[in-house]
Amino acid sequence: MTGNISEKEKILEDFILKNPELDKLENLLGVFNVFETLDIVNAEIRHSNVLAWLFNPDSNHGFSEFFLKQFLKLFMSENKEYIEADINLFDFELFNYSNVEIRREWNNIDLVIILNEPLKKVIITIENKISASEHSSQLQRYRKIIEKEFNNFEKIFIFLSPNHAVPSDENWVVMTYTIIADLIGDLLNLKKDNLSNNVYNFINQYNTILRRYIVGNSEIEEICRSIYKKHQKALDLIFQYKPDIILEISEYLQNLLKKDKRVTYVASGKTYIDFASEAMKKIVTKIIKDSPESNNILYFEFRNYEDRLVLCFLVGPGKQEYRQKLFELCKSKKELFKKTGNTLYQKYNAVYQKEILGSNDYNEASIDELSVKINKKWEEFCKGDLIKINEFIDTINLND
Repeated sequence: MTGNISEKEKILEDFILKNPELDKLENLLGVFNVFETLDIVNAEIRHSNVLAWLFNPDSNHGFSEFFLKQFLKLFMSENKEYIEADINLFDFELFNYSNVEIRREWNNIDLVIILNEPLKKVIITIENKISASEHSSQLQRYRKIIEKEFNNFEKIFIFLSPNHAVPSDENWVVMTYTIIADLIGDLLNLKKDNLSNNVYNFINQYNTILRRYIVGNSEIEEICRSIYKKHQKALDLIFQYKPDIILEISEYLQNLLKKDKRVTYVASGKTYIDFASEAMKKIVTKIIKDSPESNNILYFEFRNYEDRLVLCFLVGPGKQEYRQKLFELCKSKKELFKKTGNTLYQKYNAVYQKEILGSNDYNEASIDELSVKINKKWEEFCKGDLIKINEFIDTINLND
């Protein structure tokens, strides 16, 4: 055992003492960056705000319409075969951009660019996805809003993401953040002498986080590969003992449920934590007298994903007669059980869902920080929807 410990210590010692690449990496990452300091690297709304500022010719960046014009010409050049609108690269070159309107979060749409040109009216709609996934029918819904409100405009729909994510609506054209990063880099080189120090530093820091976190940084990637190649054993050892935030959340929730008298802890694993309320236990007790296999026919579950924590209320496995009745009762109370849907699946139906943690909550957060957010959402649930669900369950009469 002593030999093994000494060997591990030697591996870690070499990693610390014989690793000039690590010093170089730390120097690169140690430079102040306002986006990292504010912990908004992956916040989609912040990226959309910066883009809206850059797109607006009247903003105080000093580019006038240059950024917007270059963006539209680059997009058109790379995607002209996919665009059905009666618009081309030369139109964007010749527009005077005197009547540009930039809208943020209009009808929940991330970015809308309206070009009220005398000879041709164009609207560009941008859905910005950094880390969150696309919501169901979101793109189709936004497209229909634009088509209705801007009937006499030429329309372009852009799905902007770090990679070539495939949009659910074929009318949207894919664009990656690589184009944004390249454009900003060219812009800084061309316009550096005309920019104030504040503007230059802000845009340069923004481009740094795009390269580092969104589209990749070749220098950082090369250093990281070199470090791993030389110190694989040390890094594998470190990874073996790294904190597991998903496991920590699971353990925290288990302790929370065991201490809270309003509910009863049932079972758990790393990715699920099940519990029940007294009202639920009463009706399940009645059901299992007739159907012992129905002991999990109603229960609550925390679903513990890598970047999301969701609380669900489920109609679980059991006697089909009871499952159908419970499902129909939930379906009749759509204001509470919004996730019911129209189909009763063979084993599990999540009829209620409440997001406890979203993807943006996980950015370099510790379990102590996440537990504060979990507690707040848990209390909201217990003092609100849990009471309503219990009251609903108390009204159920399976003999009707």
